[in-house]
Amino acid sequence: LQVNEEISVKHLPSTEPDPHVVRVGWSLDSCSTQLGEEPFSYGYGGTGRKSTNCKFEAYGEPFAENDVIGCLVVGAGVSPPPRWRCGGAVGDPPAPPRQDFECGEEVEMSFLKNGTWLGVAFRVRKELLGGRALFPHVLVKNCAVEFNFGQREEALGGPGVPPPGFAFIQQLPLGERVRGTQGPKSKAECYPPPRQILMMVGLPAAGKTTWAVKHAAANPSKKYNILGTNAIMDKMRVMGLRRQRNYAGRWDVLIQQATQCLNRLIQIAARKRRNYILDQV
Repeated sequence: LQVNEEISVKHLPSTEPDPHVVRVGWSLDSCSTQLGEEPFSYGYGGTGRKSTNCKFEAYGEPFAENDVIGCLVVGAGVSPPPRWRCGGAVGDPPAPPRQDFECGEEVEMSFLKNGTWLGVAFRVRKELLGGRALFPHVLVKNCAVEFNFGQREEALGGPGVPPPGFAFIQQLPLGERVRGTQGPKSKAECYPPPRQILMMVGLPAAGKTTWAVKHAAANPSKKYNILGTNAIMDKMRVMGLRRQRNYAGRWDVLIQQATQCLNRLIQIAARKRRNYILDQV
């Protein structure tokens, strides 16, 4: 992944924490879009921190515009040594063979910044994954990024990427890939159920949001998109903390911005073939 541009955000107040965010990593197909903020979702962000299940820790170093980040996943015990660098700039120690991915009882995830290996970020026992595939995942805020899964003739980051022994996902045989959830091919497939739009109706504080969250969690195959200001605010976390805990500005202004976002999302939702829960009084 290459961060091509940090988009101008002059409309945001100067107090906005982290106006530009890129977080990249791996998640299960069942995870939400919030990379690194729930179990089985593993991210490395431009602030120089890694996260999973909303636990943020220092890792590697910060990255920003024009930097190239590589994401590696391999069987435990065969990661590059700490001084290894793409392109042979530091001593040319051997890199792990890709076929060793099936070795060991753990999966290791690590990252490269501009060709330099940053060390192991996550170790996950394979038994916890239960045979489920990890998918590439990126979370972006006010940035333009470019991906390379192997479709480019020249790799992002120059020679030595991917490291020896690794392969781009696109270069893997089809038999070694796992397809993610496919959306409906047309709006006609959205009705009647199993494709659904649910509308919550009830008095404030009656438990609508609680029911919507539980229903979505109980039906992961539906991949419900919950539309509501509460859901939007929940996705506006800063380093895993809700805005209610660290917002220093006027709360009514933030609510107004969330409402504007909701109105725009509802317009977009009308054109998308997905399952929705409308949770807004």
